Amino acid sequence: MAEEERRSVWDRMRRGMADHNAKAPRTPLGMPEVVDDDDATDAGTDAPEGATAELVLERIHHYRDTIRSYQVLIENQRVGQIRDDQTEHFVLRPGSYTLRLQLLWIFSPRVVVELPADTETRLICGPNGGILQAWRLFFAPTTAIFLRFAEET
Repeated sequence: MAEEERRSVWDRMRRGMADHNAKAPRTPLGMPEVVDDDDATDAGTDAPEGATAELVLERIHHYRDTIRSYQVLIENQRVGQIRDDQTEHFVLRPGSYTLRLQLLWIFSPRVVVELPADTETRLICGPNGGILQAWRLFFAPTTAIFLRFAEET
């Protein structure tokens, strides 16, 4: 008798799933792989060792996307998430960074942020429009979330 015939149905199914999972993509289906090396800028500068800059990201309160978190992408790397009406702080080395937000298949436009040493840079984000602007989700997915520098007061 062959070894495959002696195994139970459950063992064969587990082995089949293990083979499938080894070949499966690392991102969930429907979510694009976020790797755009041609658009990425080089992070960091010749700042003194130990110098830092703070990036503050504030999300407005809005009824659209209230229960969903936006993934924060810095240099195409997921570094955190931000929820509705929340403020997140990121401590980075001084330099130039490309920042973007993602929710499922929709993105914010890319924003290039210059972070000088020992400073705080504030950005604000949220859904771009209400229910009447929901067409953006399907026809202009890179404009469905806004991301801009905060107004200086």
